Amino acid sequence: MGNSFFLVFLTTILVTRLFIFLYPISAPTLGSFRIHHYMYGLIGIVFGILIHSVPLYAIGFGLFVDELTYLLIGGKTHADNYSKVSLTGTLFFIILVYILKDYLVRLF
Repeated sequence: MGNSFFLVFLTTILVTRLFIFLYPISAPTLGSFRIHHYMYGLIGIVFGILIHSVPLYAIGFGLFVDELTYLLIGGKTHADNYSKVSLTGTLFFIILVYILKDYLVRLF
């Protein structure tokens, strides 16, 4: 189960990165509040756990981890998302999730 979780997780990050690279549009806003894809990820993680869905959990985790380093460095632009620091940090978190993949799916 850990391997399928990681495959969906990694695919989510790759598809998200490709989409954002090809279509660098600003995130939608509600008033002055900007919605980022890590927020959808957090919702996916919670619902994945609640309904015991490993694919939904993995997609949520992928969306969250994809934007985690960007948030930690205080990124503001698409260039920040593709900076060396951001990409290195994302790779670090991908490796960390790979190492912990069996632990992360124990809930299921």
